[in-house]
Amino acid sequence: MQDREGWPGRGRGGGGYLFGVTGERGEGLLLGRIVGEAWIIDLLRRFDFDLDRAADGPPEAVHLPSGEPLEMIAGDASGGAFMLVGDGVTRPVLYVGSEGEGGLIATDLRAALALVVGLSSIHDATSVPYGDDGGARLREWLARADEEIREDWPELDAERARLRQALDLPEADGLLEALHRLAADEDYRPVSDAGDRYEPMVDVPGA
Repeated sequence: MQDREGWPGRGRGGGGYLFGVTGERGEGLLLGRIVGEAWIIDLLRRFDFDLDRAADGPPEAVHLPSGEPLEMIAGDASGGAFMLVGDGVTRPVLYVGSEGEGGLIATDLRAALALVVGLSSIHDATSVPYGDDGGARLREWLARADEEIREDWPELDAERARLRQALDLPEADGLLEALHRLAADEDYRPVSDAGDRYEPMVDVPGA
């Protein structure tokens, strides 16, 4: 369990990870808004963005080819990890999956949260190519996935709207093309400490 007085409040050495307070970074105010409201933490967990999983670390020790530091901020039910990259004011978000897949998903935390909240899942959003149709087939796929979720969670749209308003999140639809472009970036493909490069989350031309 994290110490929410000084989020996430629990350190772990080794592996290049930084588990500590984000301070005055670009995402600091956003994280402060999240941890200041229990309902936001609980609702993000239902959207499969669980802050408490950060204390357990990613599925395995990983690094980036660039050597940029990584800070895990949340995990999902599949065992994957959401990690902030670098030490700049605004940090992109890397996803490290438990099945050996991973890559960059957003240029900053707000965009990553918009995807998590606005889509059935990051996995669904990367399982169909964006394509030359402007993402039409992908959007149809995601719409069907949402319909299945609504069968068990009829409040889905209302809860999405509630989080978007509370955290000032953009609509996820406008981020789909960027998600696929970022996830294909080889420079942000996680590498295990054994030297194994993770598989891309999306189809990469020429791969």
